[in-house]
Amino acid sequence: MKATEQHSNVVVRYVFLAIGAISFALGTAGIVLPLLPTVPLYMLTLFCLARGSERFYKMFLESSLYQKTVGAYERDKALTLRTKLSILASVTTIMAIGAYFSQNMPVALIVMGLVWIAHVIALAFIVKTKK
Repeated sequence: MKATEQHSNVVVRYVFLAIGAISFALGTAGIVLPLLPTVPLYMLTLFCLARGSERFYKMFLESSLYQKTVGAYERDKALTLRTKLSILASVTTIMAIGAYFSQNMPVALIVMGLVWIAHVIALAFIVKTKK
């Protein structure tokens, strides 16, 4: 299946469209709410729309919301320092809340710690910083 190839089953396409709509709404809310990660939710939206509707997929790719968030990274292969710090603050907050509620689950704490460390390493050393 190509990246923009719709699923052949109509019911599955509607499921993809529903998931895409929900992830779009949450991602858009994430622009103003620091606890919701916009970029991963928009990537999920893109994935779901590609399988649900080619028309919606193309509309989303051309939207200013996509261009300002995911499109900017896709184009420049870099993030601004402010964006990196915002991502790190969101991830840290989410992980801290998760750790608080997982105090009695050492495996969950280890996994969350490793995910947090991976984010720090990726943002500090892998993803380039745009001026």
